[in-house]
Amino acid sequence: MSKTFHGGNLAHATELFGEPDGGWQDLSTGVSPWSYPLGEVPEYVWRSLPADQSPLMDTASEYYGAGREHLLPVPGSQYAISRFPGLLDGAAVAVPAPGYAEHARCWKNAGHQLLYYRSREALSELILSGRVRHAVVINPNNPTGERISSQALLDLYRELPGIMLVDEAFADVNPELSLAGRVAENPRLYVLRSLGKFFGLAGVRLGFLLGSGSCVQQLRDAMDPWAVSAPALWAATRALADSAWHGMQRRHIADTSQRLMELLEGRLPEAAVATNAGLFISLHGESRSLYSLYQRLGRAGVYSRWGYKVPGDEQQAWLRLGLADDGGQRLGLALDHACEVKG
Repeated sequence: MSKTFHGGNLAHATELFGEPDGGWQDLSTGVSPWSYPLGEVPEYVWRSLPADQSPLMDTASEYYGAGREHLLPVPGSQYAISRFPGLLDGAAVAVPAPGYAEHARCWKNAGHQLLYYRSREALSELILSGRVRHAVVINPNNPTGERISSQALLDLYRELPGIMLVDEAFADVNPELSLAGRVAENPRLYVLRSLGKFFGLAGVRLGFLLGSGSCVQQLRDAMDPWAVSAPALWAATRALADSAWHGMQRRHIADTSQRLMELLEGRLPEAAVATNAGLFISLHGESRSLYSLYQRLGRAGVYSRWGYKVPGDEQQAWLRLGLADDGGQRLGLALDHACEVKG
């Protein structure tokens, strides 16, 4: 079976499956296929140094429900993911498995001891047993789609002696899950947000670290001048301010993901289970059957994401399918063909 790669790597997809007729349909990233309509960027934006962040900070403060002093714009949430663990002394940290692999890599590289958990219950056991000091939570989880309510997370946070870092890259679809507005009264809580997924603006490379503790200022002090570009500031200010579009986007995502769930009915490998995370559908099941489906979709020109559920355990796996702008027509044909081949 193949090593897992980050989503969006179509060069890797072509190496695996060849160049498909009609090009690739890339469902591997979880990025919305409907980007915020920015229109033409004014010429002055390209000439400007990004010295004034005030318009963005005002808009982001209202969108996330957090004070400006608790918001740090960064050049993509990956920037903060890579650097945040180095702000803390080495300790035991709870990390979700499966989960976005960069979290585990960066905490390990910064000298921390990783203890993996598979569910909210397992995380609670690690915290209550005193085995970990810090915890990383991805909510909704990428790639499993598991959600933890904001109140349940706050309850776990209060039992944790150290930092809780919550990655909310996919939370814009369900804002009630977010703890962004709760960082002021919880100084050991930090939240990551991104414009990449919900807004379909991954190429802008802009995210936020939110928190009232010292880590926000430490990272701010360590950043190079003008780390966030002027076009990114301009784009994010407009996207975050457009509440009418936010509502339309949420309805569009909800309708499309529900249609995708219906499309998958009767077309999945035996015993596979589908979870709707909004911007993607996550399939869970036996490794060989899901990897076989991953290969068949790839040969049909539909690129998805696949990986093992637990590091070192090759029995159970996941396969993630993002939303498609064609209503799932090409995916449906590929799934039908996969079923025919299997039959």
